[in-house]
Amino acid sequence: MAASEEQTQKLTFRKFADGEYQWDDFKDQIFNEDNSHKCPTYVHRTPPCQGSCPSGEDIRGWLQIVRGMEKPPEGMTWQEYAFRRATDANPFPAMMGRVCPAPCESGCNRNNVDDFVGINSVEQYIGDSAFDEGYQFEAPPPVVGKRVAIIGGGPAGLAGAYQLRRLGYASTVFESQEHLGGMFRYGIPGYRTPRDRLDREIDRIIELG
Repeated sequence: MAASEEQTQKLTFRKFADGEYQWDDFKDQIFNEDNSHKCPTYVHRTPPCQGSCPSGEDIRGWLQIVRGMEKPPEGMTWQEYAFRRATDANPFPAMMGRVCPAPCESGCNRNNVDDFVGINSVEQYIGDSAFDEGYQFEAPPPVVGKRVAIIGGGPAGLAGAYQLRRLGYASTVFESQEHLGGMFRYGIPGYRTPRDRLDREIDRIIELG
C-alpha cells in the first residue's frame, strides 16, 4: 500500500512553503498607521528571564555587564560592577547560583532558538569572584531609629534584614537553630552550599549593622 502524502512529508524548519518567498509589504503599516514617527518603535518591557525570577533580579542588567555591553564606572572592575548589580535584589549570589532551580532559564528567550543562557553559572561566578576580591556591600545609611523583628534566619529572613538595613532600618533576627542560614545550612547538603562560603555571605549582611 502506498504511503500517504502526510507520511512521506519531511520535517522542515523552513519559514515558507515552495513558491511563498516574498515578505509582506509593511510600508503602509510603518509609515501610515504608526503615529509615533519612530521606525521601529522600541517598547521597554520586563525581560522574560527577570519576569520568571521570584527575586526580580536584574538578570539582563548584570549579563550585559559580564558581556561587556555595559561598562563599569571609572576605577571599578566589571566583576565588582556585576556584583553590585546582582546584589541589589539578592545578597546571596554565590549560594543562589549553586542551588536555585533557575526559573529564569526556563523563561529565557534563547529557548526559542537553541538553548537557554546559563544564568545560574554566571551568578555563581559573580558571587565567587566577590570572595576572591573581598567585595563588601556599600555602607548603609544611618539608622532611622526604628527596629524590625524578623522571625527566621534563613535566606528570606536574612535577605529581608539586608534590604531593610539598606533603607535605614535596623532589625533583630530570631532563629531557633544554632546558626543562621536556614535551608541553605540545614536543608541542603554541604557539597551544594559550601559552609565556608555561606558563612561569608551571611557575615557580609551582619557587618551592615
